[in-house]
Amino acid sequence: MQRKRSRILASALVGVALVGSACGGDGDSEGTAAPAAADGGQTVSLKLIAFKPERLSVATGTAVTWKNEDASEHTVTSGTVSQSGGGVTTAVDNKFESGSLKQSEDFSFTFTAPGTYSYFCKIHPATMRGEITVK
Repeated sequence: MQRKRSRILASALVGVALVGSACGGDGDSEGTAAPAAADGGQTVSLKLIAFKPERLSVATGTAVTWKNEDASEHTVTSGTVSQSGGGVTTAVDNKFESGSLKQSEDFSFTFTAPGTYSYFCKIHPATMRGEITVK
């Protein structure tokens, strides 16, 4: 009876491992590719008050689409954020700006020049920051 239980438990654990590997990770790993957009570009999710993926590398000419999957509104604003002494300072560089995105709304921008583009959410700058590297 004990041996039968051990085999059942082992089979169950193998099944869980197979299901877990088939489902993949949570997408939070550094260097994880963003899902491709319908037009062949890349998609960044605004989810759980974060950009996912936070960093993305694309080729020149690629369109990136940010899709708000949160219930709260967010922006996609090019520029930088610095924090010191408990305060948050933003510096908008006017390369791109989504305006306020409600749940299920999206914003797209095509990157036509190589470089590194930092961005943040004006509403949540302390936690929502991202970076696109264009090659």
